Amino acid sequence: MRLTLLGWVFTGLLLVLVVTCIAASRGGIPLNRFFGVRLPPLMRSDAAWRAGHAAGVVPAVIAFVVALVCSAIGLVTPVAYWGSIVAMVGGVVWVFVRASRAANAT
Repeated sequence: MRLTLLGWVFTGLLLVLVVTCIAASRGGIPLNRFFGVRLPPLMRSDAAWRAGHAAGVVPAVIAFVVALVCSAIGLVTPVAYWGSIVAMVGGVVWVFVRASRAANAT
């Protein structure tokens, strides 16, 4: 039961990450101290904020899709929920790395 809940919660959090990256990259979420990928390189300027979030969109979407597929398979085979957990961890790390690199390049 806990693994099921954790798999779906992580899938939902990845969806929030996707929406956040898209909105911030388009200027819908301005540079702020409360919401977004708040890594030091992204907090330097508005351009770094937008570039970092734009670079995070693709890895966030891929991680979300992987987690969604794993969670759906988990409805039949609960061990698949581990895939959602791995997708969450790997996806967040991937987003942070890509976002930092893009922000540093601005």
